[in-house]
Amino acid sequence: MTAASMSLLGLVGGCATPEAPKVEPVKPAVVVPVTRPAELTAEADSALKAAEQSVVEARVKRALWIAAEVHLQKARAAAEVFDSTATLMHAKEVVALCALSIQQTTLPPVKW
Repeated sequence: MTAASMSLLGLVGGCATPEAPKVEPVKPAVVVPVTRPAELTAEADSALKAAEQSVVEARVKRALWIAAEVHLQKARAAAEVFDSTATLMHAKEVVALCALSIQQTTLPPVKW
């Protein structure tokens, strides 16, 4: 062995090993139960019924848009878990889309 490798071996061999970091025990998380409402608000319930009626009217006039059906499904899913805010939002969107789709049938066809 050379003198350089011997001195290197001496340096490495004499190094102190670092101490392992102290690990503090993990405290269990506090679980706070979330209270869910037992029913929809009256406004959300009436909006859902109006949305369903709008879809029926648009379907009868053969003007129902797919987007309206998608929002109706989302409104119904939100109503199942009693999420009044989401139900109201999606139901209003359904009514607006159905009104536009019915209004579109009164316009003349587009010529390209």
